[in-house]
Amino acid sequence: MAFWSSLLKWLIIGTLLVVFPWTIPMAGLYLLVKSGILRKMGGRMNELWRRGRVFERVFDWKARSCKELRKESFALDYYIPSSASPYVILPKGAGFICISSFSIKDKSRSPEACKTAVSGVLKSLGGGDRTISFVGTLTDEGDFLNSMQIASKHGPSIKAEFERAGIEHMKLLEIARNVVASTSPTTSLEIHRGKDIILKPMVMA
Repeated sequence: MAFWSSLLKWLIIGTLLVVFPWTIPMAGLYLLVKSGILRKMGGRMNELWRRGRVFERVFDWKARSCKELRKESFALDYYIPSSASPYVILPKGAGFICISSFSIKDKSRSPEACKTAVSGVLKSLGGGDRTISFVGTLTDEGDFLNSMQIASKHGPSIKAEFERAGIEHMKLLEIARNVVASTSPTTSLEIHRGKDIILKPMVMA
């Protein structure tokens, strides 16, 4: 009975497609959705985009190519070249402080993997005129909430120096990403951008 019912259904569909050929694209799309192929393709494409960090590269390109800073305010005044900038500028005296921050993620929820990653980042980025600070806590659910901040002092002119400082911070973030990735297959680095940098716990240099 089920066989004949299915056969009749496909005969009706086939007849409709012959009579109304303009419905073929819609029928094909329906079959792709019904079979789950479209969802799998979407997931695969999203994974490829994520791995390639396409959006991050575009954001960084915008930050590199920007020649002016835009003033924003949230608890304190800060300056950014774009809303997705991986760094913010805070005036201080005759100069300024350039600040970037990021979090370390671990899919396996392994505290040891996170500790190893944090230690590796501190070892790789420590030293020089910059300050590296860390704030972290382990929740009851096993999630490791953390934020690492990179702060460097510059001066005396913001307009003359912010581009160089920002590019230097982007290089440091890439070093941190590689260090974290080499720690474990399950660890990754999430770069904070724009206003999110200000929202995270900050230790001023």
